[in-house]
Amino acid sequence: MSRIGEWLKKAENLARGHSKQADQLLDKAERYTKERTGHKYDEQIDKGTDAVQRRYGGGEQRPDQQQEQERRRPEG
Repeated sequence: MSRIGEWLKKAENLARGHSKQADQLLDKAERYTKERTGHKYDEQIDKGTDAVQRRYGGGEQRPDQQQEQERRRPEG
């Protein structure tokens, strides 16, 4: 495994053990990135954030995500 691969694996393991702190850091990074890009890529940033959180098992659902999922649910 490459050195970068080893670092990424260590970071993932650390995030799994401290998912609340990892979520907080990821939220800060997400907000910063959205501001720096002028909110031009918000949808892509959200998808990337979700993918990272799924990878380490974190990510409490944000209110905007919950509302989006509720709108997509079929009536029945």
